[in-house]
Amino acid sequence: MIEIKDKNGVVLYRHERGEQTYAAAVEAAIDARVSLVGAVLDGADLSRTDLEEVNLVGASLRRANLSRANLEEANLAGADLREAMLRGANLEEANLSAADLEGALLESVNLEEANLERAKLPYAQLRGSNLEEANLSGAVLSDANLEGCNLENARLIGATLDNAVLCRSNLEKAQLARARLRRADLSGANLEKADLEGADLTGAKLQGANVEKANLRGASLASANLDESSFERADLRDANLEGASRERASFHRAVGLPPARMPSA
Repeated sequence: MIEIKDKNGVVLYRHERGEQTYAAAVEAAIDARVSLVGAVLDGADLSRTDLEEVNLVGASLRRANLSRANLEEANLAGADLREAMLRGANLEEANLSAADLEGALLESVNLEEANLERAKLPYAQLRGSNLEEANLSGAVLSDANLEGCNLENARLIGATLDNAVLCRSNLEKAQLARARLRRADLSGANLEKADLEGADLTGAKLQGANVEKANLRGASLASANLDESSFERADLRDANLEGASRERASFHRAVGLPPARMPSA
């Protein structure tokens, strides 16, 4: 028998018949219309489980295996997913607002149009994931790996991405106003038409990046590496490029380009 309990130890569902696995227990609970709000499923193997539209608000799924699970339109608001494994999972239009995903494995995950507002994702591994039109406003992604991710039209307003790896990611038309990207690696990234107004890119690596037609008004690019990047037609009014490296960078028809300054000795 498998018991699914909440955080107070109250039994939400007893699975007595059929396959004795957490995946079978959860699916049976869903079929029985049992509420799994606040359920404790730490370490559970839910890989390849169909959890479409399931309500797991405030649930604890620490170190759970959700690889290739279907969580489309699932509600995981405020859930604890620290160090959870979600490789290849489908989280399209899922609600992960204020969820804790610190150190979670999210490689090759579909998060298109997902709500990750104010979510915690420090040290999360998101390489190759699809976050097109996802909402990451106010999210914490410090030291996260987003290499090769698709973030086209994503909302990252006020997000924290210090030391994050975003090399070769697609951030076309992404909204990054007031975001923190200090020392972030954006080498070879596509930031065409992105909104970076007031963003902090101090010490960031943008070598070979496409930043054409981007809005960088009031942004800080101090001590950033802009070598071989393209800022053609970008808006750089009131931007700070003090100490930034610009070797072979293109600023053709950029607006408000401040004069180059050598780093202080």
